[in-house]
Amino acid sequence: MNEHSSPIRIRAHTLLCLQGFRGEGYDPAFVDNMAAVDRSLAVHPEAVVEVLASPDALCAACPHRRTEGCTLNGEDSERDMRQQDGVVLTKLGLKTGDRVAWREILERIRRAVSGDDLPSICGNCRWLPLGYCREGIEHLRTKR
Repeated sequence: MNEHSSPIRIRAHTLLCLQGFRGEGYDPAFVDNMAAVDRSLAVHPEAVVEVLASPDALCAACPHRRTEGCTLNGEDSERDMRQQDGVVLTKLGLKTGDRVAWREILERIRRAVSGDDLPSICGNCRWLPLGYCREGIEHLRTKR
């Protein structure tokens, strides 16, 4: 990846989800897609991410994605996801459509989010009780 590559489009709340990704997901295609994005960002921290408050590159492979957006938890899922996106955008000092290097996003997460923040951000996310995201965020915060 270089400065001329297309940005990777990622929902704001998914920036936090990536911190806890462990190779699990909703189905094999989703896991493969998320793993590919996660690996690419790890290898290319200079990669540009376009931050969204709508379905993204990871949602593209999700079996719960519909034309209207996320249906993971029923008809209100997309509204709930956008609310999570809004909280994360505020915490990270970003706006929808901002294009930021992945390393800068990691630094913003490190400075602005702790594991203790996740319950108020993530609501009823089925992954929250597993603690993966909390561990990932706390690891990021201790890493320098």
